[in-house]
Amino acid sequence: MQAAYSPDYENALRRRENMLFFKRWLKHPSQMGTLAPVTPRLAKLAADLVENPSDLIVELGAGTGRLTRALLAHGVKPKNLVLVELDPELCVFLKETLKDLPECKNSMPHIIEGDATKLAEIIPESFKGKVSTVVSAIPFMYIPPIAREQIVKSSFDVLKPEGSILHVTYNPKSPLAFKKDLKQERVGKLWLNFPPGFVWKYQQGWPS
Repeated sequence: MQAAYSPDYENALRRRENMLFFKRWLKHPSQMGTLAPVTPRLAKLAADLVENPSDLIVELGAGTGRLTRALLAHGVKPKNLVLVELDPELCVFLKETLKDLPECKNSMPHIIEGDATKLAEIIPESFKGKVSTVVSAIPFMYIPPIAREQIVKSSFDVLKPEGSILHVTYNPKSPLAFKKDLKQERVGKLWLNFPPGFVWKYQQGWPS
């Protein structure tokens, strides 16, 4: 599937995203992590790594929706997608912009303003234990290890037994390297991105 916005609309939207993201970064630098949303190329790379787009999907740190739009373009159905975002202004932006997508004409993703460490408590009951993939763009490297652990634990509480976490980062090293009980694999890299971007995959179980 291709992007549903016209090129002119998409370019204007990206400018709005970048400006809003930067303003929120000025107010909450550690929470936002970076000055701008993930690039469209990195968003597409991460979305294309979702193996079962027809399944239930959760996105953590949805931000301005750039990765969200890539997931929808990949074939994820809005009704099967939960977006979790801590920043209230970004949640408003998501609601205002996603409704313009043709994919969202008949249904919208579930947009939740909340803390990803409490994921199992805030997502719809129908998603618990049935999620195929949790896609995270939360800046793990800027938050304490204990918070990272809480997010991972809460993610696995809603995932199927064979489910996985896909994490988008600008660090070539795993931000969860200290978690020795996880299978960890770098499944995507984009060296020509600015800055270079990477996608890590995490599953429960001891590394082989």
